[in-house]
Amino acid sequence: MKIPDGAASDPPSLLRRRDFLTLGSAGLLMPLFGNLAWAESMAAPAAAVALQTMSVGYVEGSGELRNLKWLPRAVRHPAAVAEGEAAAPVIVPATSLFQADTSMPGQPLRIRVHGLYPPVASVERKRQRDVPPAIDLEAIFPSSDPLHPASLPFYVWSLRQKPGWDPSPPVSFHFPLEWQTLPEFVLKVRGADGSSKVLRTKFTMDDESGRPKLRRGLYVFGLDPRTWQTEIRVSDLAGRIPAEMFSVLVSMESEPQPAT
Repeated sequence: MKIPDGAASDPPSLLRRRDFLTLGSAGLLMPLFGNLAWAESMAAPAAAVALQTMSVGYVEGSGELRNLKWLPRAVRHPAAVAEGEAAAPVIVPATSLFQADTSMPGQPLRIRVHGLYPPVASVERKRQRDVPPAIDLEAIFPSSDPLHPASLPFYVWSLRQKPGWDPSPPVSFHFPLEWQTLPEFVLKVRGADGSSKVLRTKFTMDDESGRPKLRRGLYVFGLDPRTWQTEIRVSDLAGRIPAEMFSVLVSMESEPQPAT
């Protein structure tokens, strides 16, 4: 079911009413989804799956890109880079970045989920068997209701391979970035063998060991906890890569406060 641009989806019945009201009061209602696969993840019974640390990579130099919505060909198509059309960007572990951008807190943070990365599986059916059959990405938001301070999961992107190849379209939303309110994400991945992984990460503005540092640019959220342990050139993702190298591509940038 396609939802036109600018439209809001109806709240799923499984979302508790107080959570829906809280999201609405904060201006955080779910944006646009190309399917209802995310509802399946909400309806599924909670399994006893241990949390693991999400592996996050950062595309070096992406903070200097003029536009993080329309990405350059060198990022969008690793195969084109491999053919020599452009210099190959490098993806490094986001935990290894020298420092975060401390000018960002206090401004609205625009987060865009671009989709599966590298995107080869979206155009080559033979590669789809290397991608997990079910992926769900959640952003964790702070509650704006002091009577119910528990954080709120915001289902932002999903992919299902049954009954057919069905990823959510790109989506963007605002996050209320403050020094004590930093982006946090959860990836739920179900393998072809029925196994499940729950990967979690929270960004930092400090030098906290093991946490990705927040700055403007492009991030890749690995579908395996070992994905981004070392740096790798984007061109290396053009060939037959291992299944654990697939990720979800996400961009983050500050937006100026509206004039009053």
